[in-house]
Amino acid sequence: MNYLPHLIALIIGGIILCIIKRKYKKIRNRELIIIVILFVILVALFTAPGMDLVKKLINLIQVE
Repeated sequence: MNYLPHLIALIIGGIILCIIKRKYKKIRNRELIIIVILFVILVALFTAPGMDLVKKLINLIQVE
C-alpha cells in the first residue's frame, strides 16, 4: 500500500500546528499533543487502509 499521502498529510498538519504554537503562546504542550493524537486518528480513519480496518472489525462483530 502507498502510505506517502498519509505521511504528507501528517507532516503538513504538524507544520501547521507548529505555526499555531508560535503564534499563540498560551497553547500548552499537553493541548498540542492531544491535537496531534486526534489528527493522527482522523488521518488513519478517513483513508483507505483505515476504512478497510473498520470494515473488517464490523464484519467480525456482525452476527448472521
